[in-house]
Amino acid sequence: MRGFRDIPFFFLWFGAAVSLSEMLAGTLLAPLGLGRALAAIVLGHVIGTTLLVAAGLIGSRENQSAMGTAGAAFGSAGRRLFAALNVLQLVGWTAIMLATGARQFASLAGHLGAVGPIDLWIGVLGLLVAGWAAFARAGIGRLNTLAVVLLIGLLLAVFVRLFFVAGAAPAPMATPMRFGAALELVVVMPLSWLPLVADYNRHATSGGTAAVFTWLGYAIGSAWMYAIGLLMALHFGGLDLGALVSGAPALVAALAVIVLSTVTTTFMDTYSAGVSLRHVAPVASPRVMALAMTAIGTVIALMAPISAYEGFLYTIGALFSPLYAVVLARYFALGERVDEPGVLAWPALGVWAVGVASYYGFLALDTPIGATLPSFAVTALLYVLSRRARAIAHAV
Repeated sequence: MRGFRDIPFFFLWFGAAVSLSEMLAGTLLAPLGLGRALAAIVLGHVIGTTLLVAAGLIGSRENQSAMGTAGAAFGSAGRRLFAALNVLQLVGWTAIMLATGARQFASLAGHLGAVGPIDLWIGVLGLLVAGWAAFARAGIGRLNTLAVVLLIGLLLAVFVRLFFVAGAAPAPMATPMRFGAALELVVVMPLSWLPLVADYNRHATSGGTAAVFTWLGYAIGSAWMYAIGLLMALHFGGLDLGALVSGAPALVAALAVIVLSTVTTTFMDTYSAGVSLRHVAPVASPRVMALAMTAIGTVIALMAPISAYEGFLYTIGALFSPLYAVVLARYFALGERVDEPGVLAWPALGVWAVGVASYYGFLALDTPIGATLPSFAVTALLYVLSRRARAIAHAV
């Protein structure tokens, strides 16, 4: 029964996966067509979520934050470097989440005759995220569980409504898309959580059961969101919850989905940004820093466009997939524990740089399995070989 104490991790990661940004990513797969896009969604989540869970398992076993596990492979200076990069991507995610949520909220609020400027809704959602940061316990408490249970019910209503409204066959897309590119757009989403997962899963009672609940929660939730986004793009030409609204109950359900999904997911971004920032410089507690990160993300959402969303996803894959290829290879393939190897592990940093270059190379080649898997394998193999070569040299 001890492992069942980790059931909240299902709700934590389901809530993380349920977001408008994941629906938006699903819309990008529409040119592939319904059948092949669904295949990419399933396969991509199997690959990406498995890597995500492996990173979380290290945090559970070693009671280390995500950047703490990175420091074990790259040294204290490497840990600070990647923590800074992680803060930047998390603030970017915060801005994207708030801007996307505000656009959809404004569209739906128009049915009530109370549109208001999008900037107003960005501010409102930012305040709600800040309130969540002030009262939620690292996203794992009862408040988050209750919110996600409600969110599941609301999403079921929206999903049923989607099929009811969009009963006709999906319209074919004029622009073709290759399967490898679509697969990559799916895999990079769980990869974006790699630099965060240990911040939460280190609190697990049992690493194994937390890993199972994390896998189920994220894979189910994220695949569902991608599918909703895909269906909306095929039937309505893009992400448009307003197309499903006819009557007060549907409107209330859609508005609640926007608010709850934005808050439960964006809070995790801001909280982990605070955790990562503490690896860069001595700052206040993660809770206080989460409030500061929310404020910064809100300002960026008010000022910056989100038109470069697809490129942003690829950048995350390029930077953090090779990083965790090194971290996972060190821990699982070489059996090395979490202890920092000095100020900066140059061989590990060099392998990471090669991994980043190989990611973009495989992306340009447009392989049938995307760029993450081959670049991940190349990076992990290079790291293992370099470590063994050094061990042989020292033995001689």
